[in-house]
Amino acid sequence: MKNNMKKEIIENYNYYEAKDLLTEHIQLVDTETVGLADIKGRILAEDVIAEENVPCFDRSPYDGYAFKASDTEGADETGGVTLNVIENIRAGQVPVQRVEKGTAIRLMTGAPLPEGADAICKYEDVEEIMVSPSAVVQINGRGSEISSIVIKSEYRPGENVIRAGEDIREGTVLALKGSRVDTGLIGTMASLGITKAEVYKRPSAGIISTGDEVVDVDKELPHGKIRNSNRYTIAAALADMGIDSIYLGHASDTKEEMKELILIGEDKTDIIISTGGVSAGDYDIVPDAMEEAGYDLLVHGVGIKPGMACAYGVKNSKLMLALSGNPASSLTNLQCVCMPALKKLCGLSGYEHKMIRMRMKSDFNKGSRGTRFIRGRLETEDGEAVFNAAAGQGNIVISSVIGCNAYAVLQEGSGKPVSGDMIEGFLIDR
Repeated sequence: MKNNMKKEIIENYNYYEAKDLLTEHIQLVDTETVGLADIKGRILAEDVIAEENVPCFDRSPYDGYAFKASDTEGADETGGVTLNVIENIRAGQVPVQRVEKGTAIRLMTGAPLPEGADAICKYEDVEEIMVSPSAVVQINGRGSEISSIVIKSEYRPGENVIRAGEDIREGTVLALKGSRVDTGLIGTMASLGITKAEVYKRPSAGIISTGDEVVDVDKELPHGKIRNSNRYTIAAALADMGIDSIYLGHASDTKEEMKELILIGEDKTDIIISTGGVSAGDYDIVPDAMEEAGYDLLVHGVGIKPGMACAYGVKNSKLMLALSGNPASSLTNLQCVCMPALKKLCGLSGYEHKMIRMRMKSDFNKGSRGTRFIRGRLETEDGEAVFNAAAGQGNIVISSVIGCNAYAVLQEGSGKPVSGDMIEGFLIDR
């Protein structure tokens, strides 16, 4: 009777129902304040808003001269206008003099626009008239050997002036809560003097391995045993999502050992993930151990390939994901069904898979009664997205995951896709 119940549940839950059920039951982690030096890749728990303009003053985009645009009216190659240079300003200095009619101030890149000026020209666009060093007039220690310039073209008010707020205006929302902090945001925050932000804490996942046949990777491998590759594969996939992991240990094929590790993990982690022991065999004890540990089973089996064997449960708003013991199956289930919920756990607002259309590069010899995921690599050819399926798609073929960055999704009841067919899929991104 028990096995019949499990079979019924497996048939009743499809990929989309299981995925959505997990995201409904996930609970966000707490928040913390983190400084700029350590914030890269973290998920914002607040909007980041500019509290000032960048730049905060009108300034020069290059080395040149500031003057009144009206002074250049009618200037051309045959009849230029001459302006007296009254000051020399470097970046970081504030002009002392005011630009009046018939005068100009020499500027370096980034220097403030002097009061009275409304246009700027490059050094190379004027004719400079020099004086001897002894004739240089010092203004607060800022002298110039150039006494005047000749401008031979007209300028408009505001020409070549970088206005205050041209990069960022005060009040601009730079990034929304739930977005990932990237390099550009860090640089922008620094330019605004924002030294820290509220972010979600990095979630922690407790990993449990099951099965009498499993031995640690650094141990001698007796005949009939397999190495515990799942522990490291799952931890690596979680790290790609921004989730830290703790190895809770290995449980043999007994409910008691499994239950004990589950209860230990509850106090240490935000989510528990196990591999093995979720099929309908005599030694697949994980679902029973979950229930005895107080978890309500949400799903026991999903209509997908690979990765059908699984059990998802919840206890006090904390999820446990029990995955297949087959390496490729457990990884596929984690990345295809569970990943949106795991992204939501991290605080990401855009946690759903971003589906894209892509062309099959070669034939694939399997259709699917349920939803089938094909692991492979998304490439571009002649500007088009092309999916190159990995060789060897079996449940235990973990080596076929090497270099993969995407999954193609074959919908329930679809036929075998051939080279050139357009299909949907998604990148395995953070």
